[in-house]
Amino acid sequence: MITITQERGSGITARAAGYTHAGAWILGFAAVRGAAPEVGDPHAAIASAYADRPVQSVAQALLVHGVAAVGLLVIGSALLDRSRRTGSAAARSAAWAGRVAGALALVQLVLELIAVSGADPASPDGTGALFDVVQSADGIEMLALAVLAAAACTASRHGTLLRRREVVIGWALAATITVSGIGYLLLSTALTPMAYVSLPLLLLWTAVLGAALGRRP
Repeated sequence: MITITQERGSGITARAAGYTHAGAWILGFAAVRGAAPEVGDPHAAIASAYADRPVQSVAQALLVHGVAAVGLLVIGSALLDRSRRTGSAAARSAAWAGRVAGALALVQLVLELIAVSGADPASPDGTGALFDVVQSADGIEMLALAVLAAAACTASRHGTLLRRREVVIGWALAATITVSGIGYLLLSTALTPMAYVSLPLLLLWTAVLGAALGRRP
């Protein structure tokens, strides 16, 4: 009875984490209303954006690299619990990929807060350099999320984690976020626009994965 109760509690927490991750990203975008700096922007423009809208920039950072990161860590922990119960190596890989992605997001949060607090349009290079580091770290995080999606889909081949349509979403995410991740890692303006495809898939995927982890076996 205790084990069943613990599993149900873990499932409820994972479901809430998936929805929280998606909601945090949506609120984060709403906080800056499309005025956030992007890869390829001049350092002066990046520093000005942070200096002109420090409250909105901090709010976005706290949401997309703070609250959302906690959601990923919780999902990673739920996947790790599942891997221990089922003995699935793929689920274990997905779990650690989720934890790595969450940890990287927290590092990005710290760096972005430093960049915003020190933003000075008269001396923009330091802020611009930190921004570039945050974006490159975002690329690594995206690649970790690609591993999370692919491993979770693999774990579902002989298990009951994901349904068929959910697996399709997962593989689509793995493919698109790999491309955008490489773009952010290399600060390539030719590849980063793929994020317009991979990000909506990611938000849908985390909600779907959280819900899947919350279903009764």
